[in-house]
This record gives sequence, C-alpha cells and structure tokens, in this order.
Amino acid sequence: MRCRSALTRIDALRTGELRPSEQGAVKNHLRTCPSCEESFADLDHLSRLARSLMVAAPKTRLRAGGMADSFDCLDTMTPAAWVAFSDRGIRMIHPGGSEDEFRSRYAKRFGRILVRGSLPRVLRGRVLGALSGKGAGRARVDFGEATQLEQQVLRTLGRIPRGEVRTYAWLAQQIGRPTAVRAVANVVARNFVPFVVPCHRVVPASGGLGEYGFGAAMKRELLQREGVDVDRLERLARQHVRFIGSRTTRIVCFPTCGAALRIREENRVPFHGAEEAVQEGFRPCRRCRPFAA
Repeated sequence: MRCRSALTRIDALRTGELRPSEQGAVKNHLRTCPSCEESFADLDHLSRLARSLMVAAPKTRLRAGGMADSFDCLDTMTPAAWVAFSDRGIRMIHPGGSEDEFRSRYAKRFGRILVRGSLPRVLRGRVLGALSGKGAGRARVDFGEATQLEQQVLRTLGRIPRGEVRTYAWLAQQIGRPTAVRAVANVVARNFVPFVVPCHRVVPASGGLGEYGFGAAMKRELLQREGVDVDRLERLARQHVRFIGSRTTRIVCFPTCGAALRIREENRVPFHGAEEAVQEGFRPCRRCRPFAA
C-alpha cells in the first residue's frame, strides 16, 4: 500500500470504521513508514485536543449525568501529588501545583470535572510506593480515552523493572513499531499517569538521564530512590558506553540490568554499540533484551 492510500484511511482506522479487509494493509504500512506512523499519532493527538475544547456543563448536571471523576491529594510524600481516579482506576497524576491548576489540566484533557474524594487504600499505596521508589506493583490505571498507541506505550513502560532504565528505541521495538521512535517519545512526554507508569525510567539511546516533564532533578531523585546509580549512568554516557558485557558468560546487557550489576569489576566489558558486542562474540541478555534498541 502506498502512502497516499494509507493516509486516506488512517482516520477510519483510528475510529474503528475501516473494513477488516483493509485494516491489516494499513497497519502493515504504518509499521514500515515513519512519516505515516507519525501522521497517525498526530491525528490521534489532534482528535483529543478537539474533544478538550468542549464547554463544560454546570457541575450539578455533570454529577447527575455521571460525568465527574474524583480526586485526592497525597501530601505525605515529596513531591505531593494530585491524583484523579474513577471506579476503573487512576486517571491522572500531577505533582505540585494548586487544586485549581489540577482541575483545569484535567478538564482540558478529558472534558470532565473533578469532585473531592478519598483515593481507595490500594491505589493510595500504589502511588505512594511509586513515589518512594518501592514500586507501584500492578496499579490499576483507567486509560479511558487513550489512543491505541498511547496504551501500547504506557503498558510497555509499566513492564520496565524498578531500578532499571530503557531507551525510546527499545520501547518502539517492543510495541512492534521500530520506526516510530519520535511518536513513542511524544507519548512518553505526555504520560498522564507518571510514577505508577514509570516514564522516568526511559533515557536517550546516547546515554545519561535525558529530559523529564517535571524536571531533571525530579527524574534523578526518582531513579535514585529506586536504587539507580545515576552518577555512573552519566559517567558511562560521557564515555559513550551503551552496554556492559561479562567476560565469563559472554552476555551483554543494559548497564542497569540486574544481571549486569552482578558482574564483577574485572569481568566487565564496555561496549559502544550492539555491532561491536556481536563482533566480539557476545550475545544479548534475554532479560533486558538490549539489542532491541
């Protein structure tokens, strides 16, 4: 399928109106064409922005019609976090700021109002665990109006182990869209449930910590709470080291992989790229799958 044919069908694919016989062809084209893949992601984003322009109805009417969600403020941790939730799970988290700012941010994204409520005990524990570095476990998240791409990326983020980092390219590969790195990075940047969906565990392929929506200092603090040696990560980035191999097992990993951390110092082999490691006779770790990046 050519680009022009795919682009005329992406909106129907997004809304579920495309005939089954055409869905496969369009999806296959999107997987191999970065430009069309990004157009598809942009269309999803524009659709969400358009929904956010709806004028909110009076609060009493919204409550009666079931169009209001609940929110709570967790101020026992630093940073304090505003949390919006529904009966299906967490819908939005934002650190700091005022109640009015959080309400406004929520209305712009979902077109719904918020009413004060008490975050269920289990969900409260998940959020506090994520903020403390202990991990969120299997926190229930209400993805609601999230697009297919957003759900794929966010669910995959949740599978990055606590105390480890992965790259944007790794994420794109894991969801079956290796050419859509920029689109994946945009989803990560717009993550509406940070901490429990750990976007802070994503770093640039070049190494280091990279940017974070709530500031580099917070990203550093969150990773340190999880046990990541961020100074070492930054030192490896300055040396352009992307992977660490073991002389004894001939296995190569991401530097934060649990297997890599167990390698004795005298057996560590630094690699600048996957090709270099393969040429030296090393194979990728089955746990962290570093060459997927």
